Amino acid sequence: MKYKQTIGKTGRVIIARILPDAEMIESIQEICKKNEIETAYISTCIGSLKKISFVYALTDQNRFYGIKYSKTVEMKGPIEFLGAQGIIAKDDEEKYQIHLHAHFSDEYMNVYGGHVLNSGNIVLATIDIVINEIIDVNIKRNYHETSGFHFFEPASEE
Repeated sequence: MKYKQTIGKTGRVIIARILPDAEMIESIQEICKKNEIETAYISTCIGSLKKISFVYALTDQNRFYGIKYSKTVEMKGPIEFLGAQGIIAKDDEEKYQIHLHAHFSDEYMNVYGGHVLNSGNIVLATIDIVINEIIDVNIKRNYHETSGFHFFEPASEE
């Protein structure tokens, strides 16, 4: 078998606006906590940021999968947050883990993309987000010691 899976159902759909000067990831975590979301996916996430922190994949043949993440890139805005999608679940300590990948542009229309980090992402005018709850699944996101990466894992295979 080359994959693990679990089957769930979509639940509530939460549409929110994250306000200026808020930390984007922290705000997503707060939205999930307030709405008692256990697992979800982000189908839409657009807006603008004052600054963003992200990493991207680099070749490193000495690593488990032959890649590593770059050093943290911190860009100051204005940043047009063109779109993002991601998965939300808790880890074994019941803390929200958000795996968010995005594409965005600077004021010169240079487009970038990568893995958005858990802090350093400050909203400029708005972040409009759609969070889709997934119910009847048991997924955790934890650190994989051998590879050095965090993964979402279904608690049981089907």
